[in-house]
Amino acid sequence: MPSAPRSRAATLAPGLPAAAILHAALIAWLASVAIQQFDIAPFAEQSVEVELQTSEQFEALTRPQPPTPAPAPTAPVPDIAPPLVAPPAPATPAAPAPSPPAPVAADGMVHPPRMLSQRVLADPRSRDALAMLPRLAPDERVEQLCGLEAMGQIRDWQHSFEPDRVTAYALAGTKLSGQVLTAEGAAFRSRQRWYGLRFACTLSPDLKRVTAFAFHVGDPIPRDRWEALGLPAVH
Repeated sequence: MPSAPRSRAATLAPGLPAAAILHAALIAWLASVAIQQFDIAPFAEQSVEVELQTSEQFEALTRPQPPTPAPAPTAPVPDIAPPLVAPPAPATPAAPAPSPPAPVAADGMVHPPRMLSQRVLADPRSRDALAMLPRLAPDERVEQLCGLEAMGQIRDWQHSFEPDRVTAYALAGTKLSGQVLTAEGAAFRSRQRWYGLRFACTLSPDLKRVTAFAFHVGDPIPRDRWEALGLPAVH
Protein backbone atom coordinates (compact mmCIF):
# COMPACT_ATOMS: atom_id res chain seq x y z
CA MET A 1 0.00 0.00 0.00
CA PRO A 2 1.51 3.13 -1.08
CA SER A 3 2.48 5.51 1.67
CA ALA A 4 0.46 8.61 2.18
CA PRO A 5 2.07 11.85 0.90
CA ARG A 6 3.84 14.05 3.46
CA SER A 7 2.33 17.39 4.34
CA ARG A 8 3.99 20.59 3.03
CA ALA A 9 4.50 21.73 6.59
CA ALA A 10 6.24 18.59 7.50
CA THR A 11 8.52 18.87 4.47
CA LEU A 12 9.65 22.43 5.34
CA ALA A 13 9.98 21.86 9.02
CA PRO A 14 13.43 20.38 8.87
CA GLY A 15 14.82 23.50 7.02
CA LEU A 16 13.65 26.08 9.55
CA PRO A 17 16.58 25.81 11.90
CA ALA A 18 19.11 26.34 9.10
CA ALA A 19 17.32 29.46 7.84
CA ALA A 20 17.22 30.92 11.32
CA ILE A 21 20.93 30.38 11.69
CA LEU A 22 21.65 32.03 8.34
CA HIS A 23 19.43 34.96 9.22
CA ALA A 24 21.19 35.44 12.55
CA ALA A 25 24.57 35.28 10.85
CA LEU A 26 23.49 37.93 8.34
CA ILE A 27 22.35 40.25 11.09
CA ALA A 28 25.62 39.81 12.95
CA TRP A 29 27.62 40.58 9.80
CA LEU A 30 25.63 43.72 9.12
CA ALA A 31 26.17 44.88 12.71
CA SER A 32 29.92 44.40 12.45
CA VAL A 33 30.00 46.36 9.19
CA ALA A 34 28.08 49.26 10.78
CA ILE A 35 30.45 49.41 13.74
CA GLN A 36 33.48 49.55 11.40
CA GLN A 37 31.95 52.29 9.22
CA PHE A 38 30.99 54.66 12.05
CA ASP A 39 34.06 53.94 14.19
CA ILE A 40 32.22 54.82 17.40
CA ALA A 41 34.71 55.72 20.15
CA PRO A 42 34.23 54.02 23.43
CA PHE A 43 32.75 56.19 26.20
CA ALA A 44 35.47 57.45 28.52
CA GLU A 45 34.68 57.61 32.16
CA GLN A 46 35.36 61.06 33.73
CA SER A 47 35.83 61.94 37.36
CA VAL A 48 34.37 65.10 39.01
CA GLU A 49 35.83 66.63 42.14
CA VAL A 50 33.26 67.64 44.71
CA GLU A 51 33.96 70.05 47.59
CA LEU A 52 31.73 69.71 50.59
CA GLN A 53 30.62 73.02 52.17
CA THR A 54 28.70 73.90 55.28
CA SER A 55 25.38 75.73 55.13
CA GLU A 56 27.06 78.96 56.33
CA GLN A 57 29.66 78.78 53.54
CA PHE A 58 26.99 78.09 50.94
CA GLU A 59 24.90 81.02 52.20
CA ALA A 60 27.91 83.34 52.07
CA LEU A 61 28.61 82.31 48.47
CA THR A 62 25.02 82.73 47.32
CA ARG A 63 24.33 85.98 49.21
CA PRO A 64 24.21 89.00 46.79
CA GLN A 65 27.21 91.30 47.11
CA PRO A 66 26.65 94.98 48.02
CA PRO A 67 27.25 97.43 45.16
CA THR A 68 30.78 98.88 44.93
CA PRO A 69 30.72 102.61 45.80
CA ALA A 70 31.80 104.95 43.00
CA PRO A 71 35.22 106.61 43.55
CA ALA A 72 35.07 110.12 44.95
CA PRO A 73 35.76 112.81 42.37
CA THR A 74 39.26 114.25 42.56
CA ALA A 75 40.07 117.91 42.19
CA PRO A 76 41.46 118.76 38.76
CA VAL A 77 45.21 119.27 38.67
CA PRO A 78 46.07 122.73 37.34
CA ASP A 79 48.21 122.67 34.24
CA ILE A 80 51.03 124.70 35.77
CA ALA A 81 54.65 123.72 35.32
CA PRO A 82 56.66 123.51 38.55
CA PRO A 83 59.14 126.33 39.12
CA LEU A 84 62.58 125.70 37.79
CA VAL A 85 65.15 125.25 40.51
CA ALA A 86 68.75 125.79 39.59
CA PRO A 87 70.96 122.86 40.57
CA PRO A 88 73.32 123.58 43.43
CA ALA A 89 76.64 124.93 42.32
CA PRO A 90 79.47 122.41 42.57
CA ALA A 91 81.51 122.80 45.62
CA THR A 92 84.73 124.59 44.98
CA PRO A 93 87.78 124.07 47.12
CA ALA A 94 88.28 126.93 49.53
CA ALA A 95 91.22 129.17 48.83
CA PRO A 96 93.98 128.91 51.38
CA ALA A 97 93.63 131.55 54.05
CA PRO A 98 96.23 134.29 53.85
CA SER A 99 98.93 134.18 56.43
CA PRO A 100 98.18 136.47 59.39
CA PRO A 101 100.16 139.71 59.43
CA ALA A 102 103.35 139.73 61.42
CA PRO A 103 102.83 141.31 64.84
CA VAL A 104 104.44 144.59 65.82
CA ALA A 105 107.33 144.00 68.23
CA ALA A 106 108.08 145.99 71.37
CA ASP A 107 110.35 148.30 69.39
CA GLY A 108 107.38 149.31 67.23
CA MET A 109 108.75 147.42 64.23
CA VAL A 110 107.26 144.56 62.23
CA HIS A 111 109.64 141.58 61.95
CA PRO A 112 108.38 139.33 59.12
CA PRO A 113 109.46 135.67 59.30
CA ARG A 114 110.33 135.29 55.61
CA MET A 115 112.06 137.43 53.03
CA LEU A 116 110.36 138.35 49.75
CA SER A 117 112.86 140.28 47.60
CA GLN A 118 114.18 137.14 45.89
CA ARG A 119 110.66 136.16 44.92
CA VAL A 120 110.08 139.63 43.50
CA LEU A 121 113.28 139.44 41.47
CA ALA A 122 112.31 135.98 40.17
CA ASP A 123 109.19 137.44 38.58
CA PRO A 124 109.62 137.92 34.80
CA ARG A 125 108.50 141.53 35.20
CA SER A 126 111.62 142.20 37.28
CA ARG A 127 113.97 141.09 34.50
CA ASP A 128 115.37 144.60 33.93
CA ALA A 129 115.92 145.25 37.65
CA LEU A 130 117.67 141.90 38.06
CA ALA A 131 119.97 142.65 35.12
CA MET A 132 120.77 146.12 36.50
CA LEU A 133 121.76 145.10 40.02
CA PRO A 134 125.25 143.72 39.23
CA ARG A 135 126.19 147.00 37.51
CA LEU A 136 125.38 149.13 40.57
CA ALA A 137 127.85 150.22 43.23
CA PRO A 138 127.64 148.15 46.46
CA ASP A 139 125.79 150.84 48.44
CA GLU A 140 123.31 151.43 45.61
CA ARG A 141 122.77 147.70 45.21
CA VAL A 142 122.03 147.38 48.93
CA GLU A 143 119.56 150.25 48.73
CA GLN A 144 117.75 148.71 45.75
CA LEU A 145 117.52 145.26 47.36
CA CYS A 146 116.22 146.75 50.62
CA GLY A 147 113.69 148.86 48.67
CA LEU A 148 112.37 145.75 46.92
CA GLU A 149 112.12 143.96 50.25
CA ALA A 150 110.25 146.89 51.78
CA MET A 151 107.63 146.95 49.00
CA GLY A 152 107.04 143.19 49.24
CA GLN A 153 106.78 143.18 53.03
CA ILE A 154 104.43 146.18 53.25
CA ARG A 155 102.09 144.64 50.66
CA ASP A 156 102.14 141.29 52.44
CA TRP A 157 101.56 142.88 55.84
CA GLN A 158 98.66 145.15 54.85
CA HIS A 159 96.84 144.34 51.62
CA SER A 160 95.25 147.79 51.45
CA PHE A 161 98.72 149.09 50.53
CA GLU A 162 100.04 148.71 46.99
CA PRO A 163 103.56 150.16 47.18
CA ASP A 164 105.19 150.85 43.84
CA ARG A 165 108.16 152.97 44.89
CA VAL A 166 110.46 153.35 47.92
CA THR A 167 112.91 156.15 48.66
CA ALA A 168 115.29 155.25 51.47
CA TYR A 169 116.49 158.86 52.12
CA ALA A 170 113.28 160.94 51.66
CA LEU A 171 113.16 162.44 55.16
CA ALA A 172 116.62 161.54 56.50
CA GLY A 173 119.86 159.95 55.39
CA THR A 174 120.58 156.22 55.52
CA LYS A 175 123.29 154.41 57.47
CA LEU A 176 125.12 151.30 56.24
CA SER A 177 126.96 149.45 58.99
CA GLY A 178 128.59 146.27 57.73
CA GLN A 179 125.71 144.29 56.23
CA VAL A 180 122.88 146.30 57.84
CA LEU A 181 121.24 149.27 56.17
CA THR A 182 119.22 151.49 58.50
CA ALA A 183 116.77 154.04 57.09
CA GLU A 184 115.01 156.19 59.68
CA GLY A 185 113.47 158.65 57.18
CA ALA A 186 112.38 156.54 54.23
CA ALA A 187 109.08 156.84 52.34
CA PHE A 188 106.97 154.68 50.07
CA ARG A 189 104.23 155.46 47.57
CA SER A 190 100.90 153.55 47.42
CA ARG A 191 97.88 154.50 45.30
CA GLN A 192 99.53 157.82 44.44
CA ARG A 193 100.03 158.75 48.08
CA TRP A 194 103.27 158.88 50.04
CA TYR A 195 103.75 157.47 53.55
CA GLY A 196 106.59 157.69 56.02
CA LEU A 197 108.70 154.56 56.57
CA ARG A 198 111.62 153.37 58.60
CA PHE A 199 113.37 150.03 58.29
CA ALA A 200 116.45 147.99 59.13
CA CYS A 201 117.66 145.69 56.35
CA THR A 202 120.28 142.96 56.80
CA LEU A 203 122.01 141.42 53.77
CA SER A 204 124.13 138.36 53.09
CA PRO A 205 127.94 138.75 53.20
CA ASP A 206 128.09 139.08 49.40
CA LEU A 207 125.36 141.76 49.53
CA LYS A 208 123.22 139.88 47.00
CA ARG A 209 120.18 138.95 49.08
CA VAL A 210 118.25 140.12 52.15
CA THR A 211 118.45 137.85 55.19
CA ALA A 212 116.48 139.90 57.76
CA PHE A 213 114.13 142.87 57.63
CA ALA A 214 112.16 145.00 60.10
CA PHE A 215 109.97 148.00 59.28
CA HIS A 216 107.47 150.51 60.59
CA VAL A 217 104.87 152.33 58.47
CA GLY A 218 104.40 155.98 59.41
CA ASP A 219 101.77 158.60 58.72
CA PRO A 220 100.84 159.92 55.27
CA ILE A 221 103.17 162.67 54.07
CA PRO A 222 101.25 165.91 53.24
CA ARG A 223 101.00 166.54 49.55
CA ASP A 224 102.45 170.07 49.83
CA ARG A 225 105.74 168.54 50.98
CA TRP A 226 106.17 166.10 48.12
CA GLU A 227 107.96 168.47 45.77
CA ALA A 228 110.39 169.70 48.43
CA LEU A 229 111.21 166.12 49.41
CA GLY A 230 111.61 164.98 45.81
CA LEU A 231 108.63 162.63 45.97
CA PRO A 232 106.95 162.45 42.55
CA ALA A 233 103.22 161.89 42.29
CA VAL A 234 103.72 159.50 39.35
CA HIS A 235 106.62 157.57 37.84
